[in-house]
Amino acid sequence: MRSRAAENTEADLLRAEGTAADGLVRAVVVQGGRLESVTVDPELARHGIEGVCGQVVVAVNAALANLDVQVSASARADVDALAARLGGLQEQSMRQMELFSEAMESVVARLNGGRAR
Repeated sequence: MRSRAAENTEADLLRAEGTAADGLVRAVVVQGGRLESVTVDPELARHGIEGVCGQVVVAVNAALANLDVQVSASARADVDALAARLGGLQEQSMRQMELFSEAMESVVARLNGGRAR
């Protein structure tokens, strides 16, 4: 039996974007915490390598924060759907138990020669 996570294709995974330096740095992360891409506008190079690296960190952290929001929203939706389904199953099982009880009462009545208990 494969887990739901194992069945996810790349297209199914949640993605989030973060930016820094007024949009000069863009990072995209994928569900599972993987960094998919980083784009740096060459204009940012005038700030030196340390400045570029710092802005990349800011963009990646922003993307991860956005991904956390998406994952939390998705989990809430899954919980709500599960709760609705469980409510339906509970109603269905109650109906089935009522039918079973009626059938058992009928069997007991027949065994007692038609007399109800």
